[in-house]
Amino acid sequence: MNVEGEYVFNGPQQAVYEMFNDPNALATAVPGMQKMVQVDDTHYEGAIFLRIGPISAAFEGVLSLSDINPPESCTLNIEGKGKAGFAKGVGRVKFTDLGNNQTKLNYSGEVNIGGTLASVGQRMIDSVAKSMIKSGCEKLQKTLEERCQQK
Repeated sequence: MNVEGEYVFNGPQQAVYEMFNDPNALATAVPGMQKMVQVDDTHYEGAIFLRIGPISAAFEGVLSLSDINPPESCTLNIEGKGKAGFAKGVGRVKFTDLGNNQTKLNYSGEVNIGGTLASVGQRMIDSVAKSMIKSGCEKLQKTLEERCQQK
């Protein structure tokens, strides 16, 4: 499955980049995320509960960062598994300063899904993924606004 899109944040590029590297911000933004713990500078362990169509399941996995170029870009690598299957993927994110205190996030990536989870169909998985990304970005925007007000 391929995923790509963009989202414009109302905030400076450096602040948006830092927020994406904060496990607490990410944990509260990702729907169904139960925990995200930073293991070292580039590795995180997490647990998420997903519902896709008739399938509900918990997954545990690892998120690692590579090709890190602050505050412009990085690559996210994920591997997760649970009783309903597995997911393995890579995503590239780019942060572009648009001026006027706005930052555009461009993302693209590929995810391979297997097991029972894959049986719900590509269209349903695509729909849930897009919904999760949109919801996550909206929650991150609220977090960003709170952080900028505190400074």
